[in-house]
Amino acid sequence: MITPKQLETKRLILRRYIRDDFDAFLNLMRIEQVTRHLNFTQEEKTFEGIRNLFCGVINSYNNRDSIFALAIFHKNTGEYIGSCGLNTLNNNDRVECFYALLPQYWGNGFAIEAMKKLLEYAFSLKEITKVVAFINPKNSRSWKVAERIGMKYLGHVPYENITIKPMYFSIEKTEHQNQSSS
Repeated sequence: MITPKQLETKRLILRRYIRDDFDAFLNLMRIEQVTRHLNFTQEEKTFEGIRNLFCGVINSYNNRDSIFALAIFHKNTGEYIGSCGLNTLNNNDRVECFYALLPQYWGNGFAIEAMKKLLEYAFSLKEITKVVAFINPKNSRSWKVAERIGMKYLGHVPYENITIKPMYFSIEKTEHQNQSSS
């Protein structure tokens, strides 16, 4: 999957991470409110684990990796808001979306705005026919974002190495096109 260099919305810039973004990314990933519902081990939440994740993100831009993450910045202030991205699943026509924002930016519609743009990008790629999200049932803010961007809740599903079955949300390319044209 090709990672876009930059996407823009009315209020946000979504762009590839650069090495200078590490401190902002580290801060995001060290906030328990942000990571408690993410599928990360305790090891992955350590400085070394976060550094390895960040290096993996940077390296993914050069090799058409199956996953990419973009940094989210406020267009007017230049402040780092969070992260979002896509991960190719088993077959290449389906991707998982993910997002995480700093708590001070919750409730402002930034996640919805960023994810709408990410959906638009995903469905502009010929091979992508479906975008899905696996969300911890305790993370009501996140599943409300999924609903607000047009994803449908399809039930709980087992997920590798997770004891709590996540909620499964999905949107097909045709559904997204119909929503965008209405």
